[in-house]
Amino acid sequence: MAGIPRLDSLIKTDKQRDFSFDFLSGWENYESWEDVCVGATAVAPVAYVVTAEDIIEYNRACGETDPLFVDADFALKNSPTGELLQHPLFASALPFYCLGNSGIGTWLRMPGARNPYQRIELFEAFKIGEVIDAHVTATDKFIQRNKHYVSMRLEFRNRSGVLKAIWHCSLIIPPNREAVGKLVKFSA
Repeated sequence: MAGIPRLDSLIKTDKQRDFSFDFLSGWENYESWEDVCVGATAVAPVAYVVTAEDIIEYNRACGETDPLFVDADFALKNSPTGELLQHPLFASALPFYCLGNSGIGTWLRMPGARNPYQRIELFEAFKIGEVIDAHVTATDKFIQRNKHYVSMRLEFRNRSGVLKAIWHCSLIIPPNREAVGKLVKFSA
């Protein structure tokens, strides 16, 4: 995993194996604070196909051990919903996967970013086999106490248009590409 051998044992799913955890690589293509256009909206470029493997490994990473959360066969027979249960924060993994490496919302991957706020609203559990699209809207950007904030709203909808969750988040990010470049050089 991006040069961190002690974490390799944590990579369990196909999505994790295919995902680049090196947020320093390609940072030049991320949307910067100065690029953010409040009110801009787009569908993120990568759809998320929900698999049992994704749910189980996320649940395990959160410390779940109950078979309703980590054993798909058991859950199908015994769950009150008839499905594998998922940790309420499962939706928090989707933005990083769906946003890709360039365009709207990629400031989320920005080196030096700090997260002062997030709220996730859950409307319906994600179902195995669903294709989920993230609808991204830049909702605000501002400077407070010399820090550059960006906020966005991500709506997660299945291909039938059913709203599954909304994630509101704000990050403090470097003010411009020059400042990001300095952080990247410092990290190298």
